[in-house]
Amino acid sequence: MTAFYAAYRNETDKLLLRKKYIGFLIFGAVICVIWATVGAFSTGFMGTFGGVTVNLTPTPMGVLPLFLQIIVPLLIFMGVTDLITTEGGEHTMKAMATRPVERYKLYFAKLSAVITYAAVYLACVFVISTVLNQLLGRGLTIGEIFAALASYALTLPPLAVLAGFAALAALFGRSGTLTMFLLVVAYLAMNILPILFPVLSELLFTSYLGWHRLWVGVLPSASRLLHMIAIVAGYGVVFFIAGSFIFDRKEY
Repeated sequence: MTAFYAAYRNETDKLLLRKKYIGFLIFGAVICVIWATVGAFSTGFMGTFGGVTVNLTPTPMGVLPLFLQIIVPLLIFMGVTDLITTEGGEHTMKAMATRPVERYKLYFAKLSAVITYAAVYLACVFVISTVLNQLLGRGLTIGEIFAALASYALTLPPLAVLAGFAALAALFGRSGTLTMFLLVVAYLAMNILPILFPVLSELLFTSYLGWHRLWVGVLPSASRLLHMIAIVAGYGVVFFIAGSFIFDRKEY
């Protein structure tokens, strides 16, 4: 456990202390400010573009779809590309693999670091958007704030599955740029296919990125909840086991 924690701290520091990832946090804060400012002086514009709901209401829930469906997935792809593909290409992974920590723990540490960054990013978005809403919009009640906080927390399981998928794909990449491009293309395809073939909407794990709406709103039947949990958990287990197995046997 100590070895894993040390590896996790090392991988997390790589992301949280790099200038570009700090820059993306600032970029997210700027988006929240612009969003809240425009929303405060608009009439509550709302629309759907390419499957992404745009709601300019200056609330934490209003800004969540943009970050959840576009920005955070891109940051996850960037994180796994930097920690897996790029390090493998630069031959720094070989030195890391010689440390006194099992390879599957090292792989899990990298994956956990990416998920941690996504969680920190969403936490910052929640705090900033909530404060701005209280200043510029209609003040939220305590119950509404807790409901929004629960929604943000519920986005983490499907985002963790997305990170597992990206990490698995990154193991096969030789170029960071190419890996990032292919991950974006695959993500776009998985969001477009359910529109063309609705039967895929319940089969692809990307369809569950917005499942927080079901948990916080009117709950569906217990069987449907179990069905969704089983699909998300199943994808997560498969991606992690396959990724750790390949990482353990991959030569760097």
